Amino acid sequence: MNKSETIKELALALSKAQAEMPSAELNAVNPFFKSKYADLGSIIKAAKPVLAKHGLSLSQLPTSDNGSIGVTTVLMHSSGEWIESTMTLPVGEEKGKSSAQIAGSIISYLRRYSIASVLGMYADEDTDGNIPQLQPKPKAKQPEKQSNGKLDLQAVVDAGYAENIHAAKNALTNYCSTGYDTTEKALAWMKMYRGWRDTDLPPQEAAEKANAGEMPK
Repeated sequence: MNKSETIKELALALSKAQAEMPSAELNAVNPFFKSKYADLGSIIKAAKPVLAKHGLSLSQLPTSDNGSIGVTTVLMHSSGEWIESTMTLPVGEEKGKSSAQIAGSIISYLRRYSIASVLGMYADEDTDGNIPQLQPKPKAKQPEKQSNGKLDLQAVVDAGYAENIHAAKNALTNYCSTGYDTTEKALAWMKMYRGWRDTDLPPQEAAEKANAGEMPK
């Protein structure tokens, strides 16, 4: 996170705004976990009027670097004070989607989570503090070894263990200490990685948690 030299006025304004800000309408459903969440439009609709009332504004700038794409969210105050934070995700290939569509999906996803995080908004359905057990999507093929002994990366994505093939490949080859030793070990690692990613932890930190054998509480 970066910030201006002082954020006293911004902090005061944000505190007042948070006291008045309504919860965003949970108007969308996560098809994997069947839980409700507020889409980007719902979050903006709830936040914008209250932010303006207290001299606050948001700007979100797309960014890219080394195969990843991200969003830098800047919260500004009329005093000139500001804070900013950047979130990124790797960009890979997805069946049936163009590069532009993949990038657009990632940007929308990151914008939604960034705004909610920066403003401290409630934008996802409460799951009583429990991370849902990861289950393969209906009729999705189970990850299996290919003839070369490596995991079928598309099956890993279909099963919900990674966002896309690029993420699955990077995680298993760059972060997973067991590499492609066995399907069972690799999938156990991927479940831990996916669990941490679903808590909004950045890929690198999620991988470190998974390498340590930690699962989200």
